Amino acid sequence: MVYPPPSEADTLPFHSSEDLGSRELGEPLADLTLKPGDLLYLPRGYVHQARTVSSEPSLHMTVSIARRHTWRDLLELGLRGAIEAAAADDVAWRRSLPREYLSYMGAVHSDSADRRRVAFERTAHRLLSQLLTSLPLDAACDQFVCSNLMHERLPPFPANADSAKLEAAELTPRCAIRLRTRHIARLAIEGDAAVLYHHVENTRVYRELAEPASVAFAMEALPALDRILSAYPKYVTVGKLPLETDAQKLDVASALVEAKLVFVKQPVNSER
Repeated sequence: MVYPPPSEADTLPFHSSEDLGSRELGEPLADLTLKPGDLLYLPRGYVHQARTVSSEPSLHMTVSIARRHTWRDLLELGLRGAIEAAAADDVAWRRSLPREYLSYMGAVHSDSADRRRVAFERTAHRLLSQLLTSLPLDAACDQFVCSNLMHERLPPFPANADSAKLEAAELTPRCAIRLRTRHIARLAIEGDAAVLYHHVENTRVYRELAEPASVAFAMEALPALDRILSAYPKYVTVGKLPLETDAQKLDVASALVEAKLVFVKQPVNSER
């Protein structure tokens, strides 16, 4: 049986509910019989009640998806970073609150005509407006993906032929590389480093790693990383990476090969 969310507040919830009693449920939306191998998608908040239809035992597994992957989660992270950046750049954010604000702000003073309330509210609204116009959405998305998605995803599933492509007998400028999957890694700029966060080292245990796996590069490697990330699913020849020397190009490629982030294609005349 499938039931609609019990209330508006239960639609797309952030947390799973406790088991509900029959009196808390409305009329069922559907009465379905699933066969072995069937998959049923239910939007978050919809309630399901399962039972076997025969004398044989059955097993079904419920998987929650996208529960902490909402606009609220992204903007909560982005606003936190925006406040820190604004406070570092603008002294207005670092000024102390008015000394007597306790005398005219708060619920007990909400009906007060004190002119100081107007000034207080005007300052708060001005700072918030400034914050919204400077919200670093791209940086927030990168941080959100790096600290959450890359930390929680299962490692890429290795196909039988993958092992031969993950290692190079000899990595040369004539070799070509490409990402194993489109979203195997995410680039973030942290201070004076370009950091690739990835999920290759993750296990089947949720967040078993204390921190998401990453590979750090000097900022000089950024153009090469951009080229490799944007080229997927095409291969990029190591010698054609936009860096000054072959040594720099090989350093970047070697780090990616060592982290098992890329497949390697040997030059045609050197393949066995």
